[in-house]
Amino acid sequence: MFVSTRNRTPLYLLGELFLEAGIISPVILNNSLLLAKRMSLPIGRVLVMSGHVSDHDVECAVQAQRSIRSGSIEVQMAKELLRFAHVHQCSIEEAYRLNGISRDLGQLSRLGKLLLAASIVQEDQLKQAMRYAEQTGYPLGTSLVHLNHISEKTLTTCINIQILLRDKHLTFFDAVKAVQYIVRDGETFEGLLCALGLRGAGIALPPPKVGELLVAAKLLSHEDSMVLAELGTERDMQFGELVKNYNLVGANVIEAAVRMQKMFSNPMFTRARAARLLNLVNSMNASLEHILAELDVIEQAVTLLRAAEVLDEGVLRETAAQIKDFEMSVSEALILNHAINANQAKKALMCVHQIQSGTMSYDVALRVLGADKVVRELEYAA
Repeated sequence: MFVSTRNRTPLYLLGELFLEAGIISPVILNNSLLLAKRMSLPIGRVLVMSGHVSDHDVECAVQAQRSIRSGSIEVQMAKELLRFAHVHQCSIEEAYRLNGISRDLGQLSRLGKLLLAASIVQEDQLKQAMRYAEQTGYPLGTSLVHLNHISEKTLTTCINIQILLRDKHLTFFDAVKAVQYIVRDGETFEGLLCALGLRGAGIALPPPKVGELLVAAKLLSHEDSMVLAELGTERDMQFGELVKNYNLVGANVIEAAVRMQKMFSNPMFTRARAARLLNLVNSMNASLEHILAELDVIEQAVTLLRAAEVLDEGVLRETAAQIKDFEMSVSEALILNHAINANQAKKALMCVHQIQSGTMSYDVALRVLGADKVVRELEYAA
């Protein structure tokens, strides 16, 4: 019974640890063991004397050995940390931190590991933010911003670096250095991309992200976009998929935003134009293709609604006076301001097409559109 109990605790001698951590080979271990026995020296001393490891490596191995024997760390993790400490010549404690591992915090999110490894936040701040996240339902990054432990700019930087990490442009260790390069050293994210060869001559700027377009169109709040961006990097999910899952905007709007990203290859296509088109897609509950095809016809449809006296002239003049974007037409402004609803716009477009095809006269179209106005007035009076 005594022997059985004792054998449950892994001894993991230093030589074994160095071998299984990939720091020395089996041949080196066997030769060093023979030499240690012959000279009556500890194996660690022999490995140092032969130049295979350093005193620093032995110290780290002893720490890892104690942690394994006390049960405070899993064997595989101890080996990984020992190898990391050897490669980067840092202490075991630094190896913990630089790998985003905490003995007291339990399982950390990817963002938490990155921030801890880069020393942007301390463990007590992470503990506080994790409690806040549990109470409020916010993800860790947003919680850290709310508690003023990091800035929103730092959160954005970390999310963007996590995307580079996800796309294998960076290793985790490089991502840690990238965060420090930007957040602590005051460098720019563009500078980082140039250093990685992802920016420079002949490399086009990326189009705005889907979240940026939705925020620009005021269909999504900035804070919601940050929360979703963080969740996306944690769950390996696309931003549009998350927006759809949380039912924040319609699927047609998400699809339009994704399609618009390709349209930014045309330098004349601006964010302002993208925002207006997204709003039209949302207001008219139509596809982007339909909106683009109908832009010229929309002007005629609004003219028809005006002739049918569906549009109040006072509202029309007030809307026109409030237009600040010189590219925006009065018709677009009326739809975006909900002076014309989706049903009215669709019915007016249908009438325009039928007039053009000769299947409806102008007078009949006016009566059709005017009849809706009468019905609404009767409903309002009732």
